[in-house]
Amino acid sequence: MTNIRRAVAADADAIAEITKEAFRLYKDDLHSSYPIAALNETVGDVLCDIERHAVYVAQSDGKIVGSIRVKTLNPSLAYIYRFGVSPHINNTGIGSDLLNAVIADCRSANVKAIALHTNARYYKLARYYYGKRFFVHSTSTDKGYIRALFVKELTDEECDVSPAFDL
Repeated sequence: MTNIRRAVAADADAIAEITKEAFRLYKDDLHSSYPIAALNETVGDVLCDIERHAVYVAQSDGKIVGSIRVKTLNPSLAYIYRFGVSPHINNTGIGSDLLNAVIADCRSANVKAIALHTNARYYKLARYYYGKRFFVHSTSTDKGYIRALFVKELTDEECDVSPAFDL
């Protein structure tokens, strides 16, 4: 059985490893040569995120198998980053469980929208986010690839997503 919970400092090593595994797969799937910041992240970076932002982990049989991070950009907008699941258990619903936990917490905090970036050419991820009712708000090439800003609206109220543009 999988348990979704907020991360604690003791989880930092496992989160760093899962993040590197997931983003190596991402890079390999895209046959990309552009730098991916998640691959250079340290355990200290993870600890900092646990202290400053919301970090969730998926735990199965006592082992961390996925994580997702979310920061509040303003009271109306949250931003997801460093979302990854162990490549050994992809497509088992654990990523959806993590994402659903973030969405539920954002709804209860009266957040109007959630944003995230991903490579627009990564069809598998784009299709996944569309299936979760995210839409492409805009694209940019400022990081050396076509980067899509996906947004999920949680209310019918308008939300300024511009704070997510430069992340």
